[in-house]
Amino acid sequence: MKFECKTAELFSTVSTTARFSERRASLPVLGSILITAEGDRLLVRATNLECGVEITIPAKIQSEGIVAIPALVFAGFLGNARGNSITALLSGELFKIQSLSASASIKTIPHEDFPLLPRVSAEKSFSIKCSDLSRVIRAVSYCASLSAVKPELQSIMFYADAGKFFAVATDSFRLAEKSVPLNSGGSVPQLLVPVRSASEIMRILESQVGNVEIYYNENQLSFQTDRIYYTGRLLDGTFPNYKQIIPKSFSTESLVLLDDFGIALKSLSVFSDKFAQVSLSIDPSKKTISLTSRNPDVGEQTSTIKTTAKGDAVTISFNSRYLSDGLQSILGESVRLNSNGPGKPMLIKDASDDSFLYIAMPMNR
Repeated sequence: MKFECKTAELFSTVSTTARFSERRASLPVLGSILITAEGDRLLVRATNLECGVEITIPAKIQSEGIVAIPALVFAGFLGNARGNSITALLSGELFKIQSLSASASIKTIPHEDFPLLPRVSAEKSFSIKCSDLSRVIRAVSYCASLSAVKPELQSIMFYADAGKFFAVATDSFRLAEKSVPLNSGGSVPQLLVPVRSASEIMRILESQVGNVEIYYNENQLSFQTDRIYYTGRLLDGTFPNYKQIIPKSFSTESLVLLDDFGIALKSLSVFSDKFAQVSLSIDPSKKTISLTSRNPDVGEQTSTIKTTAKGDAVTISFNSRYLSDGLQSILGESVRLNSNGPGKPMLIKDASDDSFLYIAMPMNR
């Protein structure tokens, strides 16, 4: 094997695939990346058996071949490489790399035991823009549970209905839903993607343009772009029927500027207690929202911001982080806060965009 390719392209590809290698693998081959040189391209592959990725980049191939090398070692060298191009040569058990200012010899790993990436049948598939899939994952991923008590909540649920693609995540204390148009129309059943895998999908697709084709069956999901193939397992479980907790009407509705609300929450964090509790009061008669945070060891603070509101006055306590997290996915200037009183969940939405909703549960102390 001998090839030459652009330094930046190879570094980006190896850095991405290295994230799918198993750093504490019992099998050394799972801590490596597999590079195949054929024709006029390199195929760079890695997997941790839960999910895997293969990325294709152009290269000048002088002699074809295949090699498995430690992922982090190769990524570390490329991260400090200088010059526009990299040359590489497989010589016996050593993979020799040359950049403008440095060279290295990396001991290879027998590649015969490197796992194949499963290919999901194309019988069930749909198409979506790369940017849209990345965007919906980013909009909801922070709501997925970190606890293994309910494995189904450690996922992001994908589904499609009436030409819209939805991503939903919840940890039982808050919930986020984001929708985008589905290129192929139609419907897609519920697919539970582990949040770790979904986050990697997001990172991969952020820099991609065009559409991504997604294939799925009962146990696996894969996607294909013009140069990237990803495959990963789906969780086996039943996602909560979250539609049941979304109120259809509200006793209090409020409209507030996003910046005002976000700054007030950030300021209150200085005085928050160990539960990060903040008291939120909406007073439609005074057209104000008051936010109060108390810590017996520090003091207390109250921030008052202007609002347009109607309905009943209400005071509810929340974990301040649960409120502020929901604001990161709102792109408009104003936020709608909808409530049905103490002890009830609050619905937070972008005032100018119905494609995103966020629900925060109140604190019961």
